[in-house]
Amino acid sequence: MSIALFFTYAVSQEDQVFAQSSNPIVGQLIDSVALRGIEDVHIEGEYVYLPCREGKRLTICSIANPAKPEIISTFTHPELGPASGFAMNDDILYLASQGNTKLLVVDARDKSALRLLGSVSVGSGIIYKIAYRDGYCFLAQQSEKKIYVIDVRNPRQPVVVATTEVTTEDDGPFSVLLKGHYALVGTIFGKHNRMAVVDIKDPTSPQLVTQVFDPEICQVSGEIVGNLLFTANWDTNAFIVYDIADVTHPKIVGKLVDERMGKPNRCAISGDRAYLPMVEGDGVAIIDISDPTHPQFLTSYRSHVMNKTYGVAVHGDLLLVGARKGNSLLLFNRSMLEAGN
Repeated sequence: MSIALFFTYAVSQEDQVFAQSSNPIVGQLIDSVALRGIEDVHIEGEYVYLPCREGKRLTICSIANPAKPEIISTFTHPELGPASGFAMNDDILYLASQGNTKLLVVDARDKSALRLLGSVSVGSGIIYKIAYRDGYCFLAQQSEKKIYVIDVRNPRQPVVVATTEVTTEDDGPFSVLLKGHYALVGTIFGKHNRMAVVDIKDPTSPQLVTQVFDPEICQVSGEIVGNLLFTANWDTNAFIVYDIADVTHPKIVGKLVDERMGKPNRCAISGDRAYLPMVEGDGVAIIDISDPTHPQFLTSYRSHVMNKTYGVAVHGDLLLVGARKGNSLLLFNRSMLEAGN
């Protein structure tokens, strides 16, 4: 894929940006309103979905021309507080509204004019991530230490059908990833955090199956590739790899603890590379996972434009990174990210 370089401005050594001939930045968007407080980056086709926590909105961008990404629409609503979680099923979107503890269902058939279809309260307190499967959303209820199951088959009338407790200690659910009929749940803010496995074969009766403990587990933001789960663990500066061939007995098979990762809080995988946004590094760390049992820190790229990086996603030769304080979305040529170091 041939990508024209987009920037011609001069940069400082502090930013560690390469000369124009090797500049990995392909395109960018900065918007203090539409991109305020990007929480995550989700890609579907040529569209990028950006839930924004501080901005209390969802913004959709087009990357049909990577050198000139553009904002298509931004959705706000009185029922939408800080947007902390996102999932989708075709043109139906699901948003976790952290401020008022609600799940919102949004019609995105017309991406230039999103419409609220329905909403439902999901307990009280703080909520985080969502996963969707077969007409149900599985939502991390951090304050109540539970996973909520919401039936969204009727998008205008979503309804909570079940909950299950993940922990009784001081940690609480943050992330939810699905493999088969199991939910993998990472916890956060505890003295000891965990990765829990919940059986969701019957969504109306979820059952806690097992839990994995390790001093470096925190948050468990990641991606499943085959029988491996790759995760970033923010508070511990850790990258952890799990073998989930038997998802009822997950095993940690690889671990990297390295301050150079700058408190990584998300994880995107492509081939033998893992990309981790650096909350405290204003950039993105690149991990070599050619041997998943021995992940290795490869390099990092930093820029003042990526102030407090949060979201990350891979799209072919591109890496997309969202910055929460920078109110920015950057598109990188992935091979050039490594070529400069």
